[in-house]
Amino acid sequence: MTIAICLKVGDGVVLGADSASTLSGGGSVANVYFNAEKVFNLVKGLPIGVVVAGLGGLSGRSVSSLARDLRHRITTADQGDWHLDATTYTIEQAAVMLRRFVFEEHYVPEFGNVPAGTQRPSMSMIVAGYSAGAPLSEAWTIEIDAAGACAPPKLEIAQQLSGTAIWRGVPEALNRLVNGWSTGVANQLVHAGIPPADVMQILQSAPNVPLIQAAMPLQDAIDLVHFLIETTIGFVRFAPGPPTVNEPIDSAAITKHEHFRWVRRKHYFTAELNRPIDRHVR
Repeated sequence: MTIAICLKVGDGVVLGADSASTLSGGGSVANVYFNAEKVFNLVKGLPIGVVVAGLGGLSGRSVSSLARDLRHRITTADQGDWHLDATTYTIEQAAVMLRRFVFEEHYVPEFGNVPAGTQRPSMSMIVAGYSAGAPLSEAWTIEIDAAGACAPPKLEIAQQLSGTAIWRGVPEALNRLVNGWSTGVANQLVHAGIPPADVMQILQSAPNVPLIQAAMPLQDAIDLVHFLIETTIGFVRFAPGPPTVNEPIDSAAITKHEHFRWVRRKHYFTAELNRPIDRHVR
């Protein structure tokens, strides 16, 4: 499981995620690893970031590794309709390419022949950043559901909307903290016979202390994303079951002028072992 967050304020957008990766087998959790990469820059040098939740690998490789293949493809000029032009691209176009690559080229071949009625692994991808020349950021989502269906990318945070956040993965802690209501309450109201649309209207209209403000400085937005992830980690730690959300935290900030910048990022190597080689020293 995961907690993956996209938080937008006036000066930019912040992406963050934990590093837990759950290995399931025989209907139970076989192991949990704590070094999964869930945040990445889709194209180096461009203000386009992605954060993923749910299924962590396809075709025998991690999603972050596959994303590097996509990066190479869309930045190569001879790739036809796969090419992402740095001067004219849109975040929607990037999301469409990501869906096409992940879902059509990798998910469908791997899970498309699963017998009908069988639950398939779900997956969420949030693509956020700035379209070429745009003054404000936006965020799009790609959702693969348990039936193996994937609709076209959906605009979740428009350029004109700010001071808001979306999250995927284990939502309960943030539903309570940010929205002011529990998923369990929503389910109980629906079970009692209230139409789901009415339930959401009632819950979303309830007064709540807003944690996110459009005018927040970017550093405060970064701190808030870290706090929200840490809160979810603590919630999952004390809830029944395995630690399916855990440190370390990876995060990045995307702005109009600085583009994609890592804030926190784990490495499996140390900087000392990867310094540029001085060929004059023997």
